[in-house]
Amino acid sequence: MINVTYSGDTMIATKITGDKNVPAGEVTFKVDVAPVISSTTGQLTHLEPIELDNKAQKQWGKKYLPRHLGKGQVAGENFTNAQWMEGQMILVGRFFSFAWVPIGTQIFFGRPSSELTIKMLKEAKEEELKKDPVAIMRDAAQNMWEETYWNEQESTAGFEDEGCFE
Repeated sequence: MINVTYSGDTMIATKITGDKNVPAGEVTFKVDVAPVISSTTGQLTHLEPIELDNKAQKQWGKKYLPRHLGKGQVAGENFTNAQWMEGQMILVGRFFSFAWVPIGTQIFFGRPSSELTIKMLKEAKEEELKKDPVAIMRDAAQNMWEETYWNEQESTAGFEDEGCFE
């Protein structure tokens, strides 16, 4: 899962859920969505759109897929030897993909439902807690403290009085 933000004409994708190579909180790719002006001709330049064959045109409902230049981050396990490489964002209807060109890897993205977002965030938190036993104990203590706090608030707020919700 990524969070997409913009800084001027640059789209920045930051990982919300990480993996063994690029962890959560790190930028996974950046894309310049503005047209590029050629330094030699002064003309606007861009990547040519991808022309789809007939079968793909029927599937996606369009003949061309626009694309933009970017850079994607790759790393070894535990975010070692992190480096940026050439990439492309390809617009595909309601979806988009980012392709790390030199390594031939492409990932598709779409807007997740609220349920899927909550599920993915919960799973990521559970995985994080499994790796750090102290974090598990801290999380349990925090939950107990919150429960105690709200119990005390309710007992001093007079909710036990008859008719308070009538």
